[in-house]
Amino acid sequence: MNLREKLLSFANAYSAELDHTGIDDDELRSINHPIVFVFLGDQSVEALEAVHALNSTKWNNSAGVVYLHIGTKAPAARDNVYGWSLPASSEDKRSLRPSIHEQFYANESKLLELNVTLRRMNSRISEFGRMYTHLQRLNIAVVTCLDDPSNVLLPEISVLMQTIFGEQFRSVAIDLYGLLEEKAVGEQFALQASLGVSFLRELDVYQSRDYHFDGMLQVTGEGVRLPVVHSPSPLFDVIYLLSDKDERGIFADHGMQGSYETICNINLLKNRKTMNELDPKHGAYNNQHFKQNATPPDGDGRVYASAGFSKVKRPNPAIALTVLYHIYRHLLERMKVNAELGTGFVQELLDLEPQRWDHDIRSLLPDRERAVAGMFGLLHDNVSLSELQSMTLRQAESALYGGNAQFFFDTNIVRVLEKAFADRDFGGGLKKKLDNRIIDHPLYGFYAAYLCSADGVSGNLIHVLQEYVKEAAKLLEQGQEELEQLYADRMEDQPFAKVSFWGRITNKTSVKSLSRPLLELIYGMKLDLLLQEMKLRLLKLYLHELESLHERAKPFVARLHQMEKSLQDASRGSISMTSDYLSRNINEYYRHGVEQIVTELENRRGAQFYFEERQMGNISQLLVQGEDYLLERLIGMARREVFVQPLFQKTFEDELLERANVVASYDNREVLSKEDLFRDLYSTLENEAAIRADVYHSTHKHRYIEKYFFGDYESEFIRYAFAIDQGSRAYKLGCVQEMKHSGIEKLNIMGGFRIEDLMYYRNGKRYYDTYVQNGFVFHSMDNV
Repeated sequence: MNLREKLLSFANAYSAELDHTGIDDDELRSINHPIVFVFLGDQSVEALEAVHALNSTKWNNSAGVVYLHIGTKAPAARDNVYGWSLPASSEDKRSLRPSIHEQFYANESKLLELNVTLRRMNSRISEFGRMYTHLQRLNIAVVTCLDDPSNVLLPEISVLMQTIFGEQFRSVAIDLYGLLEEKAVGEQFALQASLGVSFLRELDVYQSRDYHFDGMLQVTGEGVRLPVVHSPSPLFDVIYLLSDKDERGIFADHGMQGSYETICNINLLKNRKTMNELDPKHGAYNNQHFKQNATPPDGDGRVYASAGFSKVKRPNPAIALTVLYHIYRHLLERMKVNAELGTGFVQELLDLEPQRWDHDIRSLLPDRERAVAGMFGLLHDNVSLSELQSMTLRQAESALYGGNAQFFFDTNIVRVLEKAFADRDFGGGLKKKLDNRIIDHPLYGFYAAYLCSADGVSGNLIHVLQEYVKEAAKLLEQGQEELEQLYADRMEDQPFAKVSFWGRITNKTSVKSLSRPLLELIYGMKLDLLLQEMKLRLLKLYLHELESLHERAKPFVARLHQMEKSLQDASRGSISMTSDYLSRNINEYYRHGVEQIVTELENRRGAQFYFEERQMGNISQLLVQGEDYLLERLIGMARREVFVQPLFQKTFEDELLERANVVASYDNREVLSKEDLFRDLYSTLENEAAIRADVYHSTHKHRYIEKYFFGDYESEFIRYAFAIDQGSRAYKLGCVQEMKHSGIEKLNIMGGFRIEDLMYYRNGKRYYDTYVQNGFVFHSMDNV
């Protein structure tokens, strides 16, 4: 999982946690009676995945819900998801639906397999029976796409389930959810429309009050068949038709996702636990009441329902990512401040003061005088005093010692010093100090290492060393020039070579008395130059280590800044995916909020609290392990120290109102009042909950509507919503009590229309009629 995926995973987890806040103790988020979801046809796989995920997040006892998929594709393996594969059928499009129906009856082994699967599901419900208040009633929700040919088996599947589950439950009610995807752009749009119309025509048969069904569909292991019977009555309790186009003619931005959420909320509404003390004025849902009002008194029962669902929700993923970004930004700023170490402090920290350099070099040659004195025992050639005095110092050394003096110096001093220099491993010693005292220090780390070793920055350590290198090289060059000048001087001009008158007449001045001071003068200077050369080498070595340190630290510092950019991009991306209405001022509001929280934490815990071991610890070490480890620590600290603050405990309405007005004083906008906010919220919820079925209004005479908010009864917004058209509303209004504070949802349910009122049916019927005329067979029954 890459960094972006981890960020999105964190954001979604945080959002889910907030949605569940208070739910564990809220019985109202549990299902009262067992529910079985049946997804019929391959096209319903997406619906299965979506509904399963939504139920898992919405319902406390979702583990006891059982799912069945029927089709040619196997569903993803889960404990409570069962699958049954359809028998192979003809691929002839002209008779696809009848072929599926024929093979269903012909393949006894597959039918036995279906019976066994249903009984296993029945046992599963019993195992989880304690999750429900009552086990007297079972609700079955069948979901299928209108143009999926597998729905030709709808009566067989429904009646068989009703029979098998009826052995355990006194009452089994079946609802059907028909999904219409009207945004057809493929080349088979006409055939798909014909398949959908054929299914709708069959629904009118299933829902007639005299519809009955019987078939030998129960199969035992011994091959014995038993009948299943549906007595004359509508097959389904309620049929909901849900499209990707609403009654306004607008296609949904996210396809069928809204319909999947509608299915989950209708089932919550119909099957949720209710408390005795609920205020009757908040209009608890009554399924029988809805059916009676949606069915015309003179009708035959063949009426249908649809619904629309909307939610305005605090954009928790965007908030989580934005807060994480601003926490990291403060952390990075603190790291920058900590990294700006004074040059003197760094020199002292790393033992790089100038006096230490001289001491380290001198320590390589503990007794300087003895080093040169060892040369005094060298034998010299016979040269007359007068000849010696007429020579230069170079000529005198060559005449006396040839190359022996230089050889002795190189062997006994130069090589000894170089070996001692190498043995001391000054570069390795500095590298250890850099690692131990800067990189591994939780307050400094790679950032401090990077800044103190940056080239071209006046005043920092590497700049100071560069200046010292220049100075040492210049002194060495000057010394070498002085040595050359000394070699060119004449012996007779040297103070030690002056011979007194008494010395000449007594012949007491010897060549040996001149050789010692000559060696002491020349090789004393050479020793000084050697030590200066060692010092220059040491400084260059230190400079190289610092340059190497900079190259080591540079990619880590770049990764720190890249992580900042990744967090910022994730925040901006998440905000951009949120509607303008709900995303306003997220960055400004939470930047200011994080600043206040962090400032308070720094004042109370100290400016360096970030780097405590239980918080971030050593960021450099985390970065060496990888950005994943750094992000994990950052999220942990954010959860412990920031997301627990009161800023994140506000109700949805209060947070949105404060956020909407956070920059009002900066750009002179009018301040958004609470009433304005509530009006906007109400309007948004109502518009987005438009019924997901395009019904021809002029023929829709018996339109009946109920509307339900999902929220807290006592919240100001719910009270506002109930007061808007009190006394004049032409629909039933209710509220489903929920204790969460992260958003508000609304479900509108509309019933009373007929198949011929549906624009999908009106538009598709001409394709259906034409295909029938061209020899296509869509039905396996005669009375359609």
